[in-house]
Amino acid sequence: MCETEGAGIPLFQQWWWMESVCCGKRWDVLLAERDGRICGALPFLCGSKFGMRYVLQPQLTMFTGPWLAADADSGVLAELMERMAARRDAVALLRCAPSIIESDVFERAGWQVGQRYTWRFDALRPLPQMMADASQLRRRDFARNAELLTVDYCVSPAELASLHDGQYRRQGKRDVVDAAFMARVAATAVEHGNGVVAGVSDAAGTLQAAVFVAYDSNCAYLLLLARGAEAPRNAMAYLVWRIVEWLTSRTRMFDFEGGAEPGVGEYYRSFGACQVPYLQLTRCRMPLIGKMLGL
Repeated sequence: MCETEGAGIPLFQQWWWMESVCCGKRWDVLLAERDGRICGALPFLCGSKFGMRYVLQPQLTMFTGPWLAADADSGVLAELMERMAARRDAVALLRCAPSIIESDVFERAGWQVGQRYTWRFDALRPLPQMMADASQLRRRDFARNAELLTVDYCVSPAELASLHDGQYRRQGKRDVVDAAFMARVAATAVEHGNGVVAGVSDAAGTLQAAVFVAYDSNCAYLLLLARGAEAPRNAMAYLVWRIVEWLTSRTRMFDFEGGAEPGVGEYYRSFGACQVPYLQLTRCRMPLIGKMLGL
């Protein structure tokens, strides 16, 4: 289906993306057909532990589904969610793309519906126009760092992973994303023409900040950010502006991928981004496990 539908399948629902983020684990997909044609799909990470089956959201993956063809009838979504519910997993967690808003269909199929939030530029434009909507501080970030830092759009995924790990070590924490995992996913996205690892270096050529952005023709997602110990003030903000500029000719929107937390949300708002809700679906047959997972 991904090969025939091409760009019609969002990035996170492409088979190669699921292969990469689920490497070493299991994933499956439910397909809905009408007249011999696939018109709906729901890929998901699945597994079992202590005899209990589960469905969870893969790391670095904002949503997994469902995907619906443009001409899919109203029954396709209901069919996919009812079939997923019939799996009778102990715990199931799914997140939908912001374009999926039919909460009543999910509720009728037995899913608990919650909301998460992200921040987006809903239409990429020339950089001066984008910056006009940002705070004065974010505009100063650009001017302050333009002469101090050099941008590289071909940073190696391994360098990004090392910088990301070092950032957590300085905070005395364990990195939430395995270094080998993030390097593999970033490299895979770049190889498919759906990702970029960009960074900024100082005058000595030392990498001071880096990001991994995955994108398709519709939207780009800021999935990883890493900052060096000696990075100039607001070097990351400068890098974000530069990567947005680079993406303007490649996609329509830019998603900061997260930001419900008060401080983080205000930071993204200062770029001129708008808050966007999206649905999180849960089914939990074992309340204690669901409580442990924060569901």
